[in-house]
Amino acid sequence: MQQIIKPEMIGPCLGPSMSIDCLAAKLVGMPEPKYIYRGIPEQSLGVFFGPSKTGKTTLVESLALSIVSGQSTFLGDTISYNSKRVLLISCEEFFRNRTTRNKKQIQYFNERYTTVENWTENLCVVDDTFPRYFITEEHWKLLELEIERIQPSLVMIDSLTRLSVDPIEDSTVATKLMKRLREITHKHGIALILIHHTQKMDNKPITIASLAGSRVIGQEMDFMVGVNRTTNNIRYLKDVAYRYAADDAEQVLKFTINDSQVVEALEYATENEILLRGGGITDLNDSDTLVLNYITQVSNGNFSVIIKTADFYTNLVENGLTTKPTLHAALNRLEQSGIIKKPEKGLYQLSPSS
Repeated sequence: MQQIIKPEMIGPCLGPSMSIDCLAAKLVGMPEPKYIYRGIPEQSLGVFFGPSKTGKTTLVESLALSIVSGQSTFLGDTISYNSKRVLLISCEEFFRNRTTRNKKQIQYFNERYTTVENWTENLCVVDDTFPRYFITEEHWKLLELEIERIQPSLVMIDSLTRLSVDPIEDSTVATKLMKRLREITHKHGIALILIHHTQKMDNKPITIASLAGSRVIGQEMDFMVGVNRTTNNIRYLKDVAYRYAADDAEQVLKFTINDSQVVEALEYATENEILLRGGGITDLNDSDTLVLNYITQVSNGNFSVIIKTADFYTNLVENGLTTKPTLHAALNRLEQSGIIKKPEKGLYQLSPSS
């Protein structure tokens, strides 16, 4: 008979291995972890990623401005923070263009969101003397010195590829880089947001697989927020993955960038619906649209959902919305267009490549 190990047989709760009861006892009295925004906790490492010119930097800048100006929400979701100080490190833009944009953003916030004086003192940005590429140990030391001096709650670095002269596709390089960033995050107690560029998406869904570089990068992230833009200029952000919070990859948030270079929320929708609207598909007739809308509604953007021909008959044909010949003609056109696929006879599903 297997011996039952009791906590008192293990010894005191000293670690590194102990009973779960001992470890749980350490949580008593500790405050619940805070989330700065959506699934981004304090003291965490993560990424806003997507193709170039999708609005990633402007999105994070708008979040930063909301924090430092004392706002309680951003794009409709709650924001929280212990410190209102933020450090923005742009390695990709020169001082003049970036600061011109920031001035427009600040004016917009002053006119609409805050009457607090001197709130911009909590927003710190680097000038052109800061390294544009991290090549030497001195560059890394400078980064940490600035974090120690500024004492921010959130730091943005634009972009990840500027932090290594070696290819981040190499797992050894990626592991070393992620280890260093993780250590900085914990040492200084910050939330570190990295901006990372992917290849052009061509109206495809943004997923963890879209994240450029070694898979080590994705494995080390506490949060991954995708930012995409369709060919007809529909921008949206997507909760791709959170380590410590639930993510809703089915619903994405459409947003726009106004004349003051501040992001504004539009509406939630399924990613598939947005991509179909933005994919230049203009030759669908009313029957095609009827069938596609039904598929999108049933699937809720989930490409793994299978719909049987009998389901179409029950919900569309028998309700008098279409006829069987028209239904099958529409299914054939949607399949030929690559919008849906037919894994087996009589079965249909959304195509991830649509």
